[in-house]
Amino acid sequence: MTSPEPFEDTRIIKIQATKLDQLIQVLEISFIFLICFTLITLVNEALLKNTLDLYSPIAGLFLGEDDFGSLDGGNFGEIVSVTLVFNLLLFSITLLFGLWIRRTRDGWSWNQLGYTFKTPKYTFSSLVRRGILLGLIVIVVFYTIMTPIIFFLSGGDLTSAFLFHAYAKDGVIFSASQLNAEYYFGFIEMGFIWPASAGFFFFSYVHNSFKARFPEGVANLISTIFYVIYLAFFFMIPDPNKLNVLFSKAIFDPIFWGMFISFSVVLYISFSAFAETESIVLPFLLNFVFNAGLTLFRALNSLIFYSAPSSSFFLMLIPYILMLTIIAVWYFLRREDFSTIRLGIQSLREVFSKKTREEFSLIYMVFIVFLFFLISFFLPGVLEHIVVSDYPPAVFAFSNALIYILLISLALIILNYSPTKVYDILFVKHPDGIPIASRQKLFQSDEVLISGFFQAISSVSQELDSDQKANLRSIKRGEREILIEDGVFTRVIVLADRDQSRIRDSILKLQREFEATHANKLANWIGDPHALPEAKDLIEEIGRLEIKFDIPQQARWVAVLTLLFTPIMIGLIALLF
Repeated sequence: MTSPEPFEDTRIIKIQATKLDQLIQVLEISFIFLICFTLITLVNEALLKNTLDLYSPIAGLFLGEDDFGSLDGGNFGEIVSVTLVFNLLLFSITLLFGLWIRRTRDGWSWNQLGYTFKTPKYTFSSLVRRGILLGLIVIVVFYTIMTPIIFFLSGGDLTSAFLFHAYAKDGVIFSASQLNAEYYFGFIEMGFIWPASAGFFFFSYVHNSFKARFPEGVANLISTIFYVIYLAFFFMIPDPNKLNVLFSKAIFDPIFWGMFISFSVVLYISFSAFAETESIVLPFLLNFVFNAGLTLFRALNSLIFYSAPSSSFFLMLIPYILMLTIIAVWYFLRREDFSTIRLGIQSLREVFSKKTREEFSLIYMVFIVFLFFLISFFLPGVLEHIVVSDYPPAVFAFSNALIYILLISLALIILNYSPTKVYDILFVKHPDGIPIASRQKLFQSDEVLISGFFQAISSVSQELDSDQKANLRSIKRGEREILIEDGVFTRVIVLADRDQSRIRDSILKLQREFEATHANKLANWIGDPHALPEAKDLIEEIGRLEIKFDIPQQARWVAVLTLLFTPIMIGLIALLF
């Protein structure tokens, strides 16, 4: 017999995050949405103003008929602009920007990001099985929430209630060509593109980012809220000028809130599944089964209305009852596959527990959601409103300038955010290498051995240099760096997250002050640890060093000049045109 293949441990190590760490993470995610929403608004308007039809070529490519490009029921404009453009933007920008930051700043591997077909606890077949089960469950959840809402809104008419789950417009079932177009486009959009973008963006990047800085239940809940806000803008509100529609129409529509609640439940289950398995396989399959299943059932229900309109609501109950039966039988045969539901409920309870509320208040959660909505959707939504409403060029240029300033500001904050903390410190006599004082958290070796090692490395480094004047400044150790600063009498060896100018300047300043104060003692020191008790105070001061941002002087000047001159240039362009 062959031994089972070992699984690699892909757990994300939770960071002891401050409010600033959490806030920067929200800004980072909002930044990506701001870029995507702004780009799609400007690209669509540019195409429309230049009379370029973005939709007909793609509709013809898939369906082979030109007239389907302007089909009202098909909503091809929204399918192309939102799904094929916005989601692909999210996907590509996440890979190029978001995952790069996660790998460089936090040192995550691809497996830690969730790109693995098996995990320490689950095989690939187990993930597939659970994904199909959860997909069936969330379809039942959607039907269970939405059908009663439509039933009451339609005055208790079952036919109208189930008509919502078919391809129809204004109470009329689509024609055969419309139904064919909706089915194939719906299957491509909902079955593949949405799960792919969700899998690569929210489940691997957003959720893991939150998971490293928030309690797990809070990470599940915030990720869900962020994703549902995204769906509200680009799925539940398919009209242009989304911000205006949201506040004037959608917010008063019970169907909108029913879908909002339905997708919240579905997405919370998805994020709970990802938190449990640490693989995008399960949430991807869940969303594929859910979206492709809804597309299939809507097409099936439409055919039922065609063939037997009088008894259609009874026939449409059959798939719903069949899914309930499958889930019930599954529960008795493989009860362990339902662990995601159990753990999701448990995590939600922990969000409202006393311990979690002491660490993370619900008021702060509301603030985070508001900030995300303001940056990601409200501000670019205002720009979209200005573009769609055809405001004067000066107003358009001014709004673009504000968006540009916000983009540059967020980029500077995010890219220059490099939290660095000091862990181990070794303070030695230079050039002798005799330890004076130390603090060890991660190093396990004797301080004399460590000091001797660096003394030897430094000597070799000088021999390799032709002038023998270059000193060893840093050594990479795994995900952290060892910083070395030489003074007149002493050498400071520090293990920190990364080599940064500000933390070096702080260490060097403390070292120089110490040497200036105790110059006589250091000059005559021969190894007695009791002769320099003040060295312990220096170690404590260096150990408390911690910085969040490290912005070079050149970057500051470039940022100031960019933020100053760009709005002026945009304003001049508006006056010219």
